Amino acid sequence: MRLLTFTLISALSLMAVDFSTRYDVNVGMFGKVGYADVTLKEDFEHYEMRLVAKTTGTAATLTGDRVETYISKGQRKEGKYIPDSFVKIKKTTREERRQTYTFDHQEKKIMLLEEQTKLVSGTEFDTVSFKLVKVDTTEHSADTSTLETYNENDLLSSYLNTRQSCNAEQKEYSLLAVGAHNDKKDITLSFLDGLQKDTAGSSFSEGTANIYKLHVQPIDKEDKSIDVLIAFDNDGHMKEALLGDVFWVGEIKAERVYHRLSSR
Repeated sequence: MRLLTFTLISALSLMAVDFSTRYDVNVGMFGKVGYADVTLKEDFEHYEMRLVAKTTGTAATLTGDRVETYISKGQRKEGKYIPDSFVKIKKTTREERRQTYTFDHQEKKIMLLEEQTKLVSGTEFDTVSFKLVKVDTTEHSADTSTLETYNENDLLSSYLNTRQSCNAEQKEYSLLAVGAHNDKKDITLSFLDGLQKDTAGSSFSEGTANIYKLHVQPIDKEDKSIDVLIAFDNDGHMKEALLGDVFWVGEIKAERVYHRLSSR
């Protein structure tokens, strides 16, 4: 689910207007395993982008009803998205981890607040039944720090800015963003054309305008690199994303099932 969440984030839009979109996530032999709701609200000075990814069915049972939420808020200047804050939340039925990044672009610093809340199982003696009974207690921790390196983008703002960085003229874009990956992992987005586009296009439904390839180089050299194909329609928004056959589970695909655009 983490990879598909990252894929959806990285492929949201090259034409930034207000939108509300839902993608279903399907995995080969398992069918639908989850969905992601994506929204963008903006005016001439500010923006807020949110992605909420949820597991469903058997996948939800196996992951403890896992929900991942990503929120980027900030300013718009000269057509560019500049984040003031970025929040990552990963939640299950028994645990929630929240990371809040606050940007100081003038001082080129990023503060991180990490909070974790979890249920811890234990036992206590019940004086009524005279038995040991299972009880859950809530534990909370918080820690603040300053990131060692500064980056002007977070995971969501980076991809909102992609349209300026990856296109027919500039065909490859190296991704560096807070919340996306660490410095040891190479992630690039490539604009496909010619034969590469024609070949990739056979994997998607009709109505595809542009196709991109998201390439993720693993940290561990023994692991395989990951390539995800991303198809956009004529309004500049992601229509489908495809990760080819994965060992024993089959093809992983995200398909748009709802899409609404609006302008201010």
